[in-house]
Amino acid sequence: MAYVNFKEEKFKGKIQIEKRKKNNEKLYQYIIKHKDSLNGIYPNLKYSFKKIIDEYIGKKGILGEENFKEIISEDIVCSKFIDCKFNNIKFKDCKFIGCVFENCNFDEGGVIFENCIFIKEDSEMLPSLNRKDNLGCSFYNCNIYAKFLNSDISYSIFENCKLKNTNIELTNASNVIMIGCEFDKVEIADCDFRGFKTFDTYMINFEFNDKFLTKFDEKTFFDKIEPRIKDKQEYEGIYEIYENIADEFKDNSLNNSFGEYYYLCKCTQRKSLKLLPKLGSYLNWITCGYGERPSFSIYSSLAIIVIFSFLYLITGIETDSRNILYTFNNIYLHGR
Repeated sequence: MAYVNFKEEKFKGKIQIEKRKKNNEKLYQYIIKHKDSLNGIYPNLKYSFKKIIDEYIGKKGILGEENFKEIISEDIVCSKFIDCKFNNIKFKDCKFIGCVFENCNFDEGGVIFENCIFIKEDSEMLPSLNRKDNLGCSFYNCNIYAKFLNSDISYSIFENCKLKNTNIELTNASNVIMIGCEFDKVEIADCDFRGFKTFDTYMINFEFNDKFLTKFDEKTFFDKIEPRIKDKQEYEGIYEIYENIADEFKDNSLNNSFGEYYYLCKCTQRKSLKLLPKLGSYLNWITCGYGERPSFSIYSSLAIIVIFSFLYLITGIETDSRNILYTFNNIYLHGR
């Protein structure tokens, strides 16, 4: 049975992130240089090709969705938003091309991205036949309270971000990379998570609420969650997250990945149990690895053979009304 190699995935992930950042920077510079000859893109004059620093975008206060400020059908190209606040605002049918969000807050009433695109697939460089640039957007050190609905955030980078009370629904999140992030009540519904990866990401609450199916593939990867508080409540939360992830892999018929996250689920659950259930869980783990580590059965069988062989050396055995005592030098027979 194949297992998820977490060390190898993290090593490959670091290389992938660096390559993507270099690719994004290269394409960003190219678009800046050729901004007057872009095909099918109509840059918003207020934000595009600019560095926007410490600006408030939206409405102040905590408002209902019906009172949000709306920005509709705008192309925001190669913008760098630094220390900005996005509050009570709805972006609809907008394109964000090569944008960077750094130290930004999406909070108060939240931010809605509906039918928005955060990626530029087609290439401006010639020849462009069968060529895709996959220029995604980047989020660094951001606090995100948002709803992504029927959008495309594929190839985006989220680094050191906190996603709280965030919904991602009917959205293409393929090949998204999240590193050093924190999830606090993040809900996924019917999305494309093929190639989606998390590294060193802490999750308090993360669940799937599908009506149909969120798509996973062999490249979908969730890093192990390192406990912080290490109490019963935290362990229960983490094993439920592993269970949700495992079920999603199973629904996608990816049984190897399902087995790996199910194993992590049971190992984490064991730490939250009381004494007697914990002993039973340990026995299950040692003898068969919760059914996901068949080699444990061989190791436990060998251990039993060695232990009882050693006990026979010490205590001997009884056969034909005689006690046979084994020693390293002699064999003693004692009749009754």
